[in-house]
Amino acid sequence: MDTMELCRTLIVDDEILIRQGIKHYLDWEQEGFTIVGEASNGREALELIEKLDPHIVVTDVVMPIMDGEALTRIMKEKYPHIGLIVLSSFSEFDYVRGAFQNGVIDYILKPKLNAEVLLKALRLAAGRLEDFHLSTAEHDQSLVEKLRRLYEGSDISINEETAAYFPHKYFQVLSVRYLNAKHLPKDFPNQNGIFSPILLSANYDIYLWNGGKKLDANMFSDLPKSACICVTESFQKIMELKDKQKELEKVESYRFYFPDWVYLSEEILPPNPVTEHVFQMDCFIEECKRDNFQEAFSYLNQHMNEAARNYKQDIVEYKAFLNNIMFNLIVLLGNLKYETGLLEKKKYDYFQRVGQAEDVYRANETVESFLGEVEGIVKKEERQGHMRMLKEYIKAHYHEALSLADIANHFHFSPSYLSNYFSAHSKEGFSGYLNRIRIEAAIILLRQNDIPISKISEQVGFSDHSYFCRVFKKQTGYSPSQYRRKRIMS
Repeated sequence: MDTMELCRTLIVDDEILIRQGIKHYLDWEQEGFTIVGEASNGREALELIEKLDPHIVVTDVVMPIMDGEALTRIMKEKYPHIGLIVLSSFSEFDYVRGAFQNGVIDYILKPKLNAEVLLKALRLAAGRLEDFHLSTAEHDQSLVEKLRRLYEGSDISINEETAAYFPHKYFQVLSVRYLNAKHLPKDFPNQNGIFSPILLSANYDIYLWNGGKKLDANMFSDLPKSACICVTESFQKIMELKDKQKELEKVESYRFYFPDWVYLSEEILPPNPVTEHVFQMDCFIEECKRDNFQEAFSYLNQHMNEAARNYKQDIVEYKAFLNNIMFNLIVLLGNLKYETGLLEKKKYDYFQRVGQAEDVYRANETVESFLGEVEGIVKKEERQGHMRMLKEYIKAHYHEALSLADIANHFHFSPSYLSNYFSAHSKEGFSGYLNRIRIEAAIILLRQNDIPISKISEQVGFSDHSYFCRVFKKQTGYSPSQYRRKRIMS
């Protein structure tokens, strides 16, 4: 089409005074534009779009019948070639994000609207149209596409006309993560700065800021803690944008160590710990081999707490260190003959949780949970080891006048503790186990016909012959003499 043709613009707002004000802001034709129609809601706008085929639509958000959000969605689907500029009297963060994703070129707060701001938005929209170029600005591609390519390091040039869209002194690149965030600060963006998208995604956007002053945390004080803004250092030439990707990625990496910070930049970070402690893996493993798990785990926890403050360390390396700790512990436990079957099955889940951890605290908590399981295995083995010692002692001394108090004294336990411990870790209590061992020994002796039954009861530790006979019958169903006769007959 003829490049001298006026850029057709449709105004959509339910307030007639706003529409009139917009019409009188500019000498539209002198600037290369013309207003071809007005609508009071989204439905009227769609009807006029069909009739008038505008190049640009300037629309309000809150309107009756069909609001601006619904209008932008439909236009993106049916009229993606039309430039969209959104006006609003409020700043909704999730709407700004959704609006840009629906093809909106600029988003202007009504209280900040003036001739300069409106004209910049119109020129930006016209410059992005595939089949229309204003005589004052020759765009061979959209501004956003240029910014994206420049940010990614492409060797492209920015002409004077494009650079004129950014009249302010300071540039900064910022990333915005959408973690249930609801809104931007009320004074951002405004006429003191331009907020231009570079990359937009479902939950992570990158913008170029051009303003009369540098960004600071106070500008984002209204953001909830679920959002995160990462900002580069300021620069004064737009071509420096090509060197800012790595710088922004570095600042973003600090989110791993400062997950609760809404605003992150190099300038506001605390001093990094001067001394970086090297974890002594050999010492850690050696302590575990000696069964000093408590000391080893205390050393590891101390190191992890220090690592959580060392935000300069590489995230990938730290996660690899944590996974290496868990892997080595499983191997070590197996070598020490601990039961590790369940832990072997769960190890890949632990590795994955560390790998996917969004911050150092979640990564450390995963390892702490793993260490808790290891402690459970070790304690279970210790309890089973104590039971083995108790039972082995009983088997060696059952023929003596053995009592609970005797064993408790030998192992330095109180009788009541030993009784409860034995019952908790065995299918039978102390007396039941002792009697079973004695009766098993008596059965062997009864097979020898030359040993009197009264003598056998003494040899297996019973001082009361009648009690021996009662216990024997309870366990075997026979009295000692019946058992011997049955044995002879068989």
